[in-house]
Amino acid sequence: MTRRPWPTLLVTLFTGTLALVGLQAVWPFLPQGEKLRGVSAEPPPVKWDWTEFKAGKTAREIEAWYNVRVGLRNCWVMLDNQVSYTFFGEVNPRSEGSRVIAGEHDWFFEYQYIETAVTPSLWRAAVPTVVQRLKSVQEKLARRGIPLLVVVAPSKVEVYPEHVPAAYFGKRKPADNLSDFELARPLMQAAGINYYDGPARYAVWKAAGERNLFARAGTHWSYQSSLRVLAEIRERLNPAMRHPLPEFIVTSTPVGPPRVTDRDLLDLANLLVTAPYAHSLPYPVLKPQQAVPTDQLPRILWVHDSFGWVLIDQLYAAHAMQPSESLYYFNTVYRIPGAVKQDTDLKKIDWEARLKSYDAVVIVWTEIAFDFDSWGFIETLDRALP
Repeated sequence: MTRRPWPTLLVTLFTGTLALVGLQAVWPFLPQGEKLRGVSAEPPPVKWDWTEFKAGKTAREIEAWYNVRVGLRNCWVMLDNQVSYTFFGEVNPRSEGSRVIAGEHDWFFEYQYIETAVTPSLWRAAVPTVVQRLKSVQEKLARRGIPLLVVVAPSKVEVYPEHVPAAYFGKRKPADNLSDFELARPLMQAAGINYYDGPARYAVWKAAGERNLFARAGTHWSYQSSLRVLAEIRERLNPAMRHPLPEFIVTSTPVGPPRVTDRDLLDLANLLVTAPYAHSLPYPVLKPQQAVPTDQLPRILWVHDSFGWVLIDQLYAAHAMQPSESLYYFNTVYRIPGAVKQDTDLKKIDWEARLKSYDAVVIVWTEIAFDFDSWGFIETLDRALP
């Protein structure tokens, strides 16, 4: 009777794969595959100590070291994620960084936006103080001929709550909960704060049947809808600026797969195959204007979170601004365009002198982050300017 070769071949293939994975962990001679997106903490080095070895700490440290260096790790992680999403419609939770939640029809959300949408404000008592500081800084800048505009960006969860899995809301609804910004809105109106109400504008646009306000695969406003935001910002700023923003020229609006920030959450899902979930949307193509010379364009100081990058990129694509600075989360200074990081100590800036070259100060402040109080920028400026 002839023995079948298949069991032997399968055993050989299995043991060979295990050997390859182990060898790859200590001697990575094969490429790891496509780079994983998101935050990943480096495990601490293994301590070869007899006391820790007896307590089991050394074994846990070796396991943590091996888990991040296991052979072909990126492929295994992506395969595991692909199985979870394809067959169960779920994105595997992460131990660090942003947690991605998947809804039906490939709608992706950041968990923190969901949680904030249904969590009562703990910041209510601080809102009047923040509004008064905004008013003080707005008046101080106005005396120097510099308009201040606070751009409040909307939350994707607040715009499209119907696409969030109901289980994450429980019995709570975003419409039943007042966000920090919603508490501040009437006070800002009463104080005459110059602000752009992104949540209100997006609610109007959605009610009018406008689509693609956010990409399914991204957490930020889409490039198409953010261009509408820029057009309204231009109308708001131009009457008060020494050098107005030129008109934006759109040459075409092709439809294509999501790109850059329109697919940031899909990228964070770290799937083997993303094409089936990358639903197309329109992308306005901006023509760099030539009517206004560069030295006559406005120079704007941007203090912003990640929503601000979309606006900044589009303005420079349209050749509508002079080179300037980005104070990202009022923590890191970038030279723009190009987002070139600068070694600037924000605590040592002479604000009186630095602001003289600017035509406007724009703060892009996401609705759910209103309790961050402009990351300390307004308070710093209020103290620095007489």
